[in-house]
Amino acid sequence: MREHLKLWEQQKKAMEEAALREAREAREAREARERHERDRVELMRKKDIHEHSANASTQVKQKLQEFIKKKQANANGTVTTASYRNWGIVKSSSGESITSTGATATHPYRLTAPLPLNLNAPPPQPSPADYPLRKTASEPNMLKQRLKARVIERRASPLARRPLRTRHKHRNCEGGSPRGSPPGGCAAAPIREEEENGSRAAEFLFSSPSLPNISLGRPHVGPRLHPPPAAHTPAPVVLPPVSEAEALVVGGAGGRPVQRLGRTHSAPLPLGDPALQPPPVHHYLRDQIRKTVLTRAHDAAVQLREEEGEVIDLTSKRNDPPAPVEPAPLTRALSSPLVGARVPATGLAYDPLMLKHGCACGQHAPTHPEHGGRLQSVWARLCETGLAARTERTRPRKATLDELQSVHTEAHVQVFAGRGRDGAGVGAGGGAGGAVRQLVRLACGGLGVDSDTAWSDLHTAPAARLAAGALLDLALRTARGHLRNGFAVVRPPGHHAEPNQAMGFCFFNNVAIAARVLHTRLGLQRILIVDWDVHHGNGTQQIFYEDPHVLYMSIHRHDDGNFFPGTGAATECGAGPGLGYNVNVPWSCGTDPPLGDAEYLAAFRSVIMPIAKEYDPEIVLVSCGFDAAAGHPAPLGGYSVSAACFAHMTRDLMQLANGKVVMSLEGGYDLAAMCDCAQEVVRALLGDRPPAPPYAELCRAPHPRAQHALAATIAVQAQHWPTIKRYSSLVGMSALEAAPSVAAARLGALQSERDAADTAAAMATLSMHQHNRPVSTSAESSRSVSEEPMEQDEAK
Repeated sequence: MREHLKLWEQQKKAMEEAALREAREAREAREARERHERDRVELMRKKDIHEHSANASTQVKQKLQEFIKKKQANANGTVTTASYRNWGIVKSSSGESITSTGATATHPYRLTAPLPLNLNAPPPQPSPADYPLRKTASEPNMLKQRLKARVIERRASPLARRPLRTRHKHRNCEGGSPRGSPPGGCAAAPIREEEENGSRAAEFLFSSPSLPNISLGRPHVGPRLHPPPAAHTPAPVVLPPVSEAEALVVGGAGGRPVQRLGRTHSAPLPLGDPALQPPPVHHYLRDQIRKTVLTRAHDAAVQLREEEGEVIDLTSKRNDPPAPVEPAPLTRALSSPLVGARVPATGLAYDPLMLKHGCACGQHAPTHPEHGGRLQSVWARLCETGLAARTERTRPRKATLDELQSVHTEAHVQVFAGRGRDGAGVGAGGGAGGAVRQLVRLACGGLGVDSDTAWSDLHTAPAARLAAGALLDLALRTARGHLRNGFAVVRPPGHHAEPNQAMGFCFFNNVAIAARVLHTRLGLQRILIVDWDVHHGNGTQQIFYEDPHVLYMSIHRHDDGNFFPGTGAATECGAGPGLGYNVNVPWSCGTDPPLGDAEYLAAFRSVIMPIAKEYDPEIVLVSCGFDAAAGHPAPLGGYSVSAACFAHMTRDLMQLANGKVVMSLEGGYDLAAMCDCAQEVVRALLGDRPPAPPYAELCRAPHPRAQHALAATIAVQAQHWPTIKRYSSLVGMSALEAAPSVAAARLGALQSERDAADTAAAMATLSMHQHNRPVSTSAESSRSVSEEPMEQDEAK
């Protein structure tokens, strides 16, 4: 048995060696073939352009050898490249032509200056050996073979190709001239290329259909298609030199003009042929961008005209004719060119550096619900749907320590911005500084600031500063008008971070930092923060609880203080100067049944939007958490808000602050639901029409306990925002039932605003009339002073 095993192992080893040897030999053969191919390509590339690459036939080689021998035997003669051949005319050594009958005649097409092979050599003299490939009348069947051989040679070697002259038009012209033509030649005489001053034609260095012809410093003279001057002897023709293998021409007996053969259908096209020109480039992408920009500008102008109401002037006289209505400004047509002004785009902030933050254990959900895959999934969805390409990508930066300290204490910034040191008993390391970072040991083995919030010495501080800086730059650019709106795909989140405490996955309050810097740096006085994360933003509320420049509004799950973080009751409405600038809509309904679109749409139409419109913010910041979406378990949310509902809430907020809405990603831990919600929200920011929420949710009235929560919020905030009283009747209606009532309430609010504005204008006009009226002691003047302005108008 052992011998069999040993023999089997030897055979197996031999087979493996044979397989390796075969693979090695195959690899060496393949490398040899590749090396040979590279050498051949390199040889062809380095080959002199004047060398001929065509393979000549046996007959041509024999003729060329005889020509070389005659050249060496003839001591007085030199080689001349023939530019043409004459059928039936044999040139003697004395320079005279001998016809087929034996008569000697002067050659009618003698070259004035034949071109030598060496440009520096003196011009050679013609000799009988110059025509080794002459076509004679006794070879009628050789023409087709030579033409075919020439086509094959031209295809095989690009360097041997050259554009050819056209054929002679008059095939029946035998020595004489056609009727009506001048004596001495045909009307379609050979093409002449010569300069206007009478000098000889330009000498060509090289001619190829793929390269331009290069002349010896002489100006280009185009071919003349008109007949030559009236003379008995036509002007000599000088053509570019060709190789002996290419010198295939036809002539005619009896002084027929000799012409170079025209190109055949199988020959390559010459340089500049229309068929070789590339097709015209259609700027399809530019046209589509132009149409999109102009369509959006047109829609914005139409919406602006619809929103602007008609202003009634009470100071105008009743008998005055109505003021002429100015025509609306013409909008740009799609066919007009682009305008110079740039339309602000939607900004998008993202940096892969924020993906590195996480626990040292390397685990994700369910151990750590807040992980880098959240951000990676959202960004991938925005890219694969093409939404990221439609936005303007911003370059995030880390927030400075001063910007972080605008809402956080100095000690907190030193600890969590990378300058603190770990507490004793937890772990060594940390940076310099007196602050101590109190960390706890997590169940997974890693470190964190609490039982949920993991900490990484290398990556957490840079990611937290980058998240705050990315949102801050996006908000600053939007406030300045450089961007229309924006969405920040950032982590870690921030709305739980308090001035001196990190908690709930949050280290720095990103939205609060942006709001405070907008107020201090740009001087904004009315900043709205809307928080629809399922958890209450305790950090944001605490930072601005006494600040009248920031209005904080939150819709969250509360459960009478039993849901994290436990803050956010309806009675928490601010303190001191900030009284009334903190609005909470706390749900205390549990998750049976889970709240959905009906409750959130009711909260928006009855509480959020009425107060926000009365506040009239200069910019809107949104703590955009998606953990209220369907798919989250009860400990992380437990609600069932749809992605379409988030898109509609985004669309409602875009009616404020001229559309300056900046969103920052907060919660959201179910990847599929989170990606769907982010996709629809970004689509709404881009101006696309959002999808309709489920019809069942539009027809459903809010949960009774949800109605009780909305009524409690309205009762608390009515003393600070009187407008909200008009919308108290909408709490128990469904979205479809409340639509006409919302329109009526908005119309009533608009009419009240107009009445207030008209009253103020009338009072200001009355004061101005009384101030500018001259003092008079007469009875008539005294009576006129006591009259009301309206009575004066009626008297007149």
